[in-house]
Amino acid sequence: MQDISLLYNSVMKKIDAIYCDFDGTITKCDAVNKFFELYTGDKWLESEKLWIDGKISSMENAIIQVGLLPEISQKQLNDYVDNIEADQSFLDLVAYTKEKNIKFTILSDGFDLFIYKTLERLGIKNIPVYANHLIYENNKFKIEFPYHNENCDKKAGMCKCAKVKENKFCYIGDGTSDLCIAAKADMLFATKNLHKYCKENNIKHHYFETFSDIIRELEEGI
Repeated sequence: MQDISLLYNSVMKKIDAIYCDFDGTITKCDAVNKFFELYTGDKWLESEKLWIDGKISSMENAIIQVGLLPEISQKQLNDYVDNIEADQSFLDLVAYTKEKNIKFTILSDGFDLFIYKTLERLGIKNIPVYANHLIYENNKFKIEFPYHNENCDKKAGMCKCAKVKENKFCYIGDGTSDLCIAAKADMLFATKNLHKYCKENNIKHHYFETFSDIIRELEEGI
């Protein structure tokens, strides 16, 4: 059997870009789910199950869940966002991709507000971000979907596959919103539920716990 490390090394030499999920991948927990849990209790779980079971789209799920949110003060929002914890080795991966001149982009079916605030706190600039647009006005929330694609196979709020333009790309992810693009990636790093899904469906991937693991694999391959 071919050594998987050799396979990845061969593929990595041809990779044109790296795309990465945010919630549960860059962050240590799913910041969106935790937010809904904090402010809606278990009300958000009903539509979440419908989405996971494929009975509603992620866009429909997001609309329902955002609609459950009560009025939240600016201080409450700031306190929450300021405490979104990221994998600190993500900073090392960003530095690595810049050093190697590898295009790096965040693709998320979560909230841009959480992503931009987290990147700002980490001192990270000039990374392209594609995500659903969470609007906060007068202590209330609403959501828009600037990257929705009517032809999306998964009917996602943010169609990740549509944002990939390169012939060869690497993807990093952790969950349900990554299933479609994960199957198309030339090199895949998976953790948590995505890793479990890939194992069950014989999808070639490399398991990771932190971005340090990814850097080591990339360093061997470039």
